[in-house]
Parts: sequence; structure tokens; C-alpha cells
Amino acid sequence: MPVFETPDGVKLNFQMEGSGKTLLFLHGWTMCSRVWKYQLEWFAKEYQVVALDLRGHGRSESPDGDYSFSYLSQDIIDFIEGLKIEKLTLVGWSLAVSLILGVFGSRLSCVDSIVLVDGTPAFVASEEFPHGLPSPVVKRMLKLVDSNFSQALKVFHDLLLSSQELEGENKDEIWDLLTNESYLPRQEVASKSLFSFANVDLRSKIKDVTVPTLLVHGEEDKICPAGAAQYMKEHIKSAEVVIFPEAGHAPFLTQPDAFNQHLSYFLSSL
Repeated sequence: MPVFETPDGVKLNFQMEGSGKTLLFLHGWTMCSRVWKYQLEWFAKEYQVVALDLRGHGRSESPDGDYSFSYLSQDIIDFIEGLKIEKLTLVGWSLAVSLILGVFGSRLSCVDSIVLVDGTPAFVASEEFPHGLPSPVVKRMLKLVDSNFSQALKVFHDLLLSSQELEGENKDEIWDLLTNESYLPRQEVASKSLFSFANVDLRSKIKDVTVPTLLVHGEEDKICPAGAAQYMKEHIKSAEVVIFPEAGHAPFLTQPDAFNQHLSYFLSSL
């Protein structure tokens, strides 16, 4: 697989297939580019599809050091500029939704549309933003990642899919794409990135999004409640929302045909 070297010398793994306008897929916490398997297969027929392993994730290098929100966001900016992409749709899932919101206001004029999948501008709920997780729940998860990483992963993985999805088609392959131990990040990477994610509030950045936006969310998402998608729609001028019934945190895996059709329609409307 090809690699991109960041300005500080870290090699990032990525997948690239097809030709045409570029779609860049970005994964969530403790995941990697493998989760976009069904999208890469579908969209490579008409687009250039790229799926990046974030620093410390998947097959990308995992040095000691910074895994903060700002550092991971800068990697994305460097990657896009390094590949000299002229026209781009960004597709981000979960943690990557925050990263995408974070890169707006940068010099990425090539981004002409975005797709935000099961994400939130603020991971932790507050009086002003009730669409996150309660603060005590997040604090317990942060402590568990540091004290018992394998148990923390089990708790997290158990929240990914709805009860209906656990009995669905391709459940074994989907589970492997989400949880394969060969692609998991180190505990330090998971801890630092989750801490940063839990402490960032990007509600003020939403106004910077001026490009067409597709918001996709599982109705039964237990990690990023679906109300977050409705909130972002209300604050992004050109946004539409698609809610997947009976879906948890990863509808692009559990309902890939429907997800791909919605994304295809959105892309064709640009």
C-alpha cells in the first residue's frame, strides 16, 4: 500500500483506487481505513477513492508523542496538500467528523463538500448541548482506557451496533472490520486521542462550514446520539440529514447499499 510521509517524518498508510474526483474517507477512534471496505469497492468505479490510516492507527507509523486533535487535523491538511488534490469530498466517521470540522477555516480550498457520519461537534453533553454523552460516562471510559485497555475496547465495541445489526447479514465480516486486533492502536495512542476528542467543543466551528454537507446518522447510535446530526443541520447553511432506522454507530457497514446510494445521490447533486 502507498504511504505518505508527514513533515515530521511519520509514514501514514493509505488506500487509493479508481480515478476521477477524489473522495477521502477518514475513520473513527481506534479504527483504520479497512472500515470503508464497502465504500471503496462501490465508489472506485466512478471516483478516485482514498482512505487514510490516521497517525498511530492501522498500518500507519505509531511514534511516541502527540495524538491531540490539532495534531491529527494537521496530518489531514498535510496529506491533502501533499497529494495535490484539486477537488475533494471529505467523508468522516465519528472522531473524524470532529477532525473535518477542525480543518475548516484552514487553507483547504479544494474541499467542495463534506459527509459527516455519526459524529458530533461536542462529545460530552452539557446544558447547552444535550446531544453528547454524560460527563461521568466519558470520564469512566478515559480511566478504563488507561487502566485496562482491552476491557475499554470491549465496552466500546459493545456499543457500536444495535441489537438488530448484531443479527444481520455479514455480521462476522463487519465485526472483523471493526475489531480485528491486528489493526488496533497502542494504548497510549487511544488514550491521548480520546482525551483530546473528549475535551474539544467545535460548536463555534460549525458556522465555518459553507460547502454542501450530508449528515448521516444511525437512529440508535449509543456513542454519538442522533440529536447531534439534527443540531449540525440547524447550524450548517447547506446541509441535509439522513437517519438510518435500527442502525447504531456504523450504518455504512451494516447498511452499505443504502448508505452508498444516499452518498451517490448527494455527490451527483453537487
